[in-house]
Amino acid sequence: MKILDASIILLVFLWLVGESLIFAEEPKARDRAEMSVEDIVFYSQPGLSGKEPLKRKGLLFRNNRPGTRATVLMAHGYSCNKEDIRFMSMIFSEYHVVVFDFRAHGELSAGQCCTFGSDEAYDIKAAVEFIRADPQLKKLPIVSWAFSMGAVASIEAQARFGKLFDCAVWDCPFDSTEELIARAIEHLKITVLGHSFRIPGRSFLLKYAYHPWVQGGLKMALRTIANIDASLVPTRLVPIDVVASAQKITIPVFFVTCQKDTKAPPAAVRNICDAVPGFTRFWITEGEYHFRSFFQNPEKYRRKVLHFIENFLDGTLSQKVQKKVWIDEGLVRKSGEKGAVPVKSIK
Repeated sequence: MKILDASIILLVFLWLVGESLIFAEEPKARDRAEMSVEDIVFYSQPGLSGKEPLKRKGLLFRNNRPGTRATVLMAHGYSCNKEDIRFMSMIFSEYHVVVFDFRAHGELSAGQCCTFGSDEAYDIKAAVEFIRADPQLKKLPIVSWAFSMGAVASIEAQARFGKLFDCAVWDCPFDSTEELIARAIEHLKITVLGHSFRIPGRSFLLKYAYHPWVQGGLKMALRTIANIDASLVPTRLVPIDVVASAQKITIPVFFVTCQKDTKAPPAAVRNICDAVPGFTRFWITEGEYHFRSFFQNPEKYRRKVLHFIENFLDGTLSQKVQKKVWIDEGLVRKSGEKGAVPVKSIK
């Protein structure tokens, strides 16, 4: 996640320049001087990372304008940290924003273990408790914006502890560790004399995926096939069933993923979306890889996300169709689908 190609960097740079011009043209609506930044600290349950509470560090972008309507809790993905995504707080300049480092990531990570979202749910819970203890923020709705592992951790936290968030935007969550591992193993091949063969023992790897002796091989598979380098972050794979957890989600949710995402493909995110019993929106973008929807079209991403949040805050979601999918126009031309269709029509 830390290495972006030159075209993506250029695109984001141009978007940020455009945003700075917007701020200059609309000082009353978007005066960035009215946003103060504070270093924050909170403590999370240790889980597999020991016996003592884990100290987590973060940033609070406090919106000092009167009438700020919500707080957005941003949660990063695997192998990045709060500093990598702090620039994305610009998307939510109308709100208060909190961003922090998950365990085993960023600051104060020594001796800690990442679990791809399971124990990270404790970090999410602790961050929400920090927000609710703040005199200015405690009475405001809390919106979850998270991607990849952060989205999985947020789903797990909402399902496990309940009533953390009031609505959510979850970008490219994987459906389960079992399916994530299966997708990596399915593509494991060896090449002999120019011919590719599927590697033997795939069923064994999947059956004993969570055994400590097997995890080394699985981490190699994830690094080789799925570009998830578990050597960079101390990692322990544990069972996570995001689809099952989604059945306990009762808040409005906006799901996003890329058409060519191999870690969280549209079918996987659709399974999560279908499991949520209440209001959902699902946007399939033309992004070429994992968590590329924002970088594909930053302004469109910002517009859709803010539209969803504002509709929630205005109380108008109950007046709309409960479940819909949006497909980017380029994909619509290829598939023949309309721009907004029922979830079950997406294959």
